[in-house]
Amino acid sequence: MWQRSANLADIEALELNKAPSLRKRFILAGSGIIAVIALIAINLVFNYSQRLADLSYDRLLLSALWQMDENILVEEGRLSIDIPWSAFSTLAQANEDRIFYRVESSSEGYITGNKRLMSSPPAQAELGKPHFYNQNFSGEPIRIVWLERAVTKANIQGTVTILLAQTRLSRDAMASSITTRAVQVILLIAIVAVLLIILGSHLVLNPLHRIEELLEERQPGDLTPIKLDTPKETYQLKVALNHFMARLHKNLEQLENYTAESAHQLRTPLASLKALAENARDQTTPERQQEALEQIVQQSETLSETVTILLNQAVVSHRLQTQRLVPLDLVELIKQSCMAQAVSALRQGIHLSFESTETEVFILGEAFSLQQMLNNLVDNAVRYSAIKAVTDDKAKMVEIHIRQDGRSVILSVIDYGDGIADDKKNRVFERFYRANYEISGTGVGLAMVKEITDRHRAHIKISDTQPSGATISVDFPLFINNETEL
Repeated sequence: MWQRSANLADIEALELNKAPSLRKRFILAGSGIIAVIALIAINLVFNYSQRLADLSYDRLLLSALWQMDENILVEEGRLSIDIPWSAFSTLAQANEDRIFYRVESSSEGYITGNKRLMSSPPAQAELGKPHFYNQNFSGEPIRIVWLERAVTKANIQGTVTILLAQTRLSRDAMASSITTRAVQVILLIAIVAVLLIILGSHLVLNPLHRIEELLEERQPGDLTPIKLDTPKETYQLKVALNHFMARLHKNLEQLENYTAESAHQLRTPLASLKALAENARDQTTPERQQEALEQIVQQSETLSETVTILLNQAVVSHRLQTQRLVPLDLVELIKQSCMAQAVSALRQGIHLSFESTETEVFILGEAFSLQQMLNNLVDNAVRYSAIKAVTDDKAKMVEIHIRQDGRSVILSVIDYGDGIADDKKNRVFERFYRANYEISGTGVGLAMVKEITDRHRAHIKISDTQPSGATISVDFPLFINNETEL
């Protein structure tokens, strides 16, 4: 199992203390939601308890009002009322409250009761229908029931109004009792819910801890996929980790193979260079020594070329893995490559020709790696043409064509050399493989080209040029302005 060093463990512990906690966020978010729900519930309970208390005591108040209304009499042509004590005994169930009443008529005015109790409903009242409302009287809140009805007694015209009021002490006590009990239940439920959230956060985050423990227990070189049953919410994380480890494993394998193959390729020229140096040392005549030194220079140039290509290969591999693909004008890149290769081609007796049906064609790409790809394709065509160009004028030309075909951009590099045999066309993309050892080269160029085309989602193929030679075609996806970067 991989072990952290003491310094690394201290640094990770410090970073862990500074890092935000997903568990705390989960708990705080859940607790906040529960608190809001609890406050809303308490407010609803408070309003409900007030309505329930009013409903209960309003029934008693209304019963007393009807009893008073039934006892309105006409004596000697005047209205009077015989207050039934049963009405007040009903209201006496709220022994902490006080009762106020007032009776008046439209024809005679005040009849009986508290003269200071003068009130009317806040809204337009309907004749013959009782109305309840709240009001302050003598510095304390009261509940009033108001009734106005027409008088149906003989020789009496008009209406009679009855106001019956009661203080709110018992009502408020009842509402407070209901609210207190409900709040206690709500708080208990809220506390239990928060505890369940704390427990749930542990259960929810447990799969992440299992993945962490599984990765900590692995050996440093173990990049096999994580085989762990996880919930749907962490399944994509597991898949992303497996994909990342697969890419990392592939990159490490490529690095190991590349290092081994590069070391093997460098041993041969170094051994040859050493042998040539020893041979030059042993020569006795100036002419033989001069010849041996020329061979050493040639071998040194070959070795330098090999090292340069290997370094370029490493840089290209790194950039392909780290750089984003952006819109690039392929026509401009080809022009730059032709200008860079023109002098070298002319020294070998080869002329470069570039033709394009479009003034500019955009693809998604990485500039440095595409430039390396184009340089290698042109250089490879020049090398294969140079030998035959001595005897065949047609072979003195290397043509680069580019054309747009629907949603594709096709780049063609055409030479008229000896061509590539059919059984070698696929193998030339293997690293350090060379189709013709009579032609100088390292066997890395076309392998690099294949890697670059794969990263750019392009397709490369080799076909025969008529009457002789090889044509390497690369089919790139055309960049459309509304497409996003990769």
